[in-house]
Amino acid sequence: MKRRDFIKTLAAAGLLSSQPWLAKPARAATLTPYRGNFYVSISADGGWDVTSLCDPKASSAINHWANNQSIQTIVNSPIQYAPFAHNEAFFQNHHQNMLVVNGIDSQTNAHEAGVRHTWSGRLAHGYPSFSAIAAATLGPNLPLSYISNGGYKETAGITQYTLMQDPTSLKKLVFPNQFLDYDTNGDWDPAKQYHRNAAMDLIQQAKLDRLTRLRAQSQLTPKQVSSLSDLFNARVGADQLAPLAETMPEELVSNIDSDGQWNPLMRQAQIALAAYEAGLCVAADLSMWGFDTHANHDEEHTTALQKLQNGINYLWEEATRRGIENRLVVFISSDFGRTPTYNDGDGKDHWPVSSAIIMAKEQRWTNKVVGATTSQHETLNINPTTLELDKNGVQLQPKHIQQAMRELAGIENHEISLRFPLNAESIRFF
Repeated sequence: MKRRDFIKTLAAAGLLSSQPWLAKPARAATLTPYRGNFYVSISADGGWDVTSLCDPKASSAINHWANNQSIQTIVNSPIQYAPFAHNEAFFQNHHQNMLVVNGIDSQTNAHEAGVRHTWSGRLAHGYPSFSAIAAATLGPNLPLSYISNGGYKETAGITQYTLMQDPTSLKKLVFPNQFLDYDTNGDWDPAKQYHRNAAMDLIQQAKLDRLTRLRAQSQLTPKQVSSLSDLFNARVGADQLAPLAETMPEELVSNIDSDGQWNPLMRQAQIALAAYEAGLCVAADLSMWGFDTHANHDEEHTTALQKLQNGINYLWEEATRRGIENRLVVFISSDFGRTPTYNDGDGKDHWPVSSAIIMAKEQRWTNKVVGATTSQHETLNINPTTLELDKNGVQLQPKHIQQAMRELAGIENHEISLRFPLNAESIRFF
């Protein structure tokens, strides 16, 4: 049953004129697809080691690779990287699309505070993520405006997120009358329907009849009114997911990456891009864990970085395949960094100094590095206008990155952004 037919039947049943919860159907008006930039935040959960990534330190006390290898450079680029994980291929392939920001002081060694600070720009509780602000300002009426795969997903009540820790769940929403058989050969059979179309119409009619019976009750509590409102809007929202039928892949990408590692980042990216291409999504949070390497750091961090890099590679490849790579903006960071020394377990502990990588296709602000750290990975101040090192300048903090992301999206002066001031100097990153 289509949404307009559903509402007509409600009106015929007397449900439209007297129920306060039906003031909300206006939000289910004809959907205008979103065609602005797509903002993807990727969290390296646990605290990544940027001295073996984009802020390399060639000291054997800080990195074992420095015993026999050196910092790597790129022709016609200021970006440097460590000879670690898949860094060579990753930076050589993507440096033209990268802004590297080094020397960000997260001001904490605690995971929860670090995650909150990195993704909201504020150490204290209560501020929404950039993804939430972007979704609330740029696509407030979209059914999948903000997709989350975990990590920091605080919305502060300005929007709602769709939790997508199991990407197959979205496919079930798009195709609710289909099921997939799994055979013993490990292949998926073609999609089949649970019910004939005529049977589905009867099921929808039965649901409507039940709503009518509920309305016929002499009294409804506020909680029941609220529940009826949620039920109605859920059905309307499901109808709005119809454009996804054209962009959703028939099969999800494998969870096993090119290194033979289990890697959920690729499916997260695939579903997010499908939702964006359908015009239903503004922002998505992707998440890769495994970076909290308090022991056996080199081996475990190599694996974590490789999986992160494979996932980012897939994100760009899939965006290019869909023809939307010019509208993709990617923000990559972590809770904080890792100590510039190894501990007794050959691991590295928590360290407040970190980095961020912001990606977009060949912009005037990409292929660039802003900020720096000392040889012992301590922050150095910069001039907010010239971006040069300046001992009297600004110490970069997550609030500066969050402010910059708002400015990049053109929403820094929106009423919702102003409700959550960052009190950060405007750094001319872009």
